[in-house]
Amino acid sequence: MTADLLAFLHASPTPFHAVDQARQRLAVAGFKPLAETDSWTDLEPGAYYVTSTGTNLIAFVLPAHRTHFHIVGAHTDSPNLRLKPTAEFTTEGYSQLGVEVYGGALLNSWLDRDLGLAGRVLVTTPEGIVPRLISVDRPLLRIPQLAIHLDREVNDKGLVLNRQEHLAPVLGLTASLGASLASLVADVAQIEVDQIAGTELMLFDVNPPAIGGQSGEFIFSARLDNLAMCHAAVTGLLEAQHGKAIGVIALFDHEEVGSESAAGAGSAVLPRILERLMPSREAFHQACARSTCISADMAHAVHPNYASRHEPRHKVQLNGGPVIKTNAQQRYATTATTAAMFARLCQDEGVPVQHYAHRTDLPCGSTIGPITSTLLGIATVDVGNPMLSMHSAREMCGSRDPERMTRVLARYLRS
Repeated sequence: MTADLLAFLHASPTPFHAVDQARQRLAVAGFKPLAETDSWTDLEPGAYYVTSTGTNLIAFVLPAHRTHFHIVGAHTDSPNLRLKPTAEFTTEGYSQLGVEVYGGALLNSWLDRDLGLAGRVLVTTPEGIVPRLISVDRPLLRIPQLAIHLDREVNDKGLVLNRQEHLAPVLGLTASLGASLASLVADVAQIEVDQIAGTELMLFDVNPPAIGGQSGEFIFSARLDNLAMCHAAVTGLLEAQHGKAIGVIALFDHEEVGSESAAGAGSAVLPRILERLMPSREAFHQACARSTCISADMAHAVHPNYASRHEPRHKVQLNGGPVIKTNAQQRYATTATTAAMFARLCQDEGVPVQHYAHRTDLPCGSTIGPITSTLLGIATVDVGNPMLSMHSAREMCGSRDPERMTRVLARYLRS
């Protein structure tokens, strides 16, 4: 399980690649692709998947008798640095790329790292414009930090980064640079420069995921939030293809920037797909009333150096098992009923469970849980595996927790 998760993380430097990895795993297991433009009127019992944007994916298993849904939601995006449309510029003899901060990234974590470039290229062909995924998985870019000799107070007063001025990565020296960014992209995509109709590219840390810690108790990797939960959802669905409910996983994009997009949890994609799985609108409404949803997003473990930043009686531990997240302001969608449901699933699998509540004097983040619950009116619980360094370019979690969460989600999807 752990090795498979590391492989999934390494192969998914962007949401495009994460969806492609999920799609490949589902296809191997016999899931059939669907298009929203096709008619689903005569959809037979079986396993299917659909993506509307290339960065979201909804997969489901249809039983012969359809009465309700068991939904697991997660998101494919992570905070990072993304290239602006006109990215190339030169400064003081350096070739650099203009980037925009995506989501709530820990900016300092992107400094002095070996960075690659990945994403989607739109390619002009005789048949029309087609998407192609690319990844430059080698040290290509770097954002060098200012030397301490030129910022003597940085360790005492803290590092302050201007997003516009201080985060542009260095691509090379203008004197030695023999090719443009477009030619680099074309070379990787194996096309001609004039075939490029558009690009969506982002930076990533090329250091591969790894097992760490004195006894192998940690996983060190980029994008654990939230690809670890995407992997658990996909793997859980593959292990639960014979349930009584309609088992559904919904992997959304743009959670880190509010979910309000065609690929996000705030869109109509999931409601309209679920409705198409029922014989009538009335049956769909009845099914929603019987259904539940698990919103799976990584959770905050207690930080040993900043223990005071955590709620004193809810200090979550790495490798302590899945976390149920609760917030009175509805930043999480958990209720006592849905919390009990998830705790029972953990109990049935022999998995320990933890509870998280945010410090009352600190603003709490949110998930897709409240959004999905609001759109569908479905009882929802927010859960996740514990982690440290959330939203860093390099994060960490426990190596025992992924297998536990996957087992619980599989039980839920087939129950």
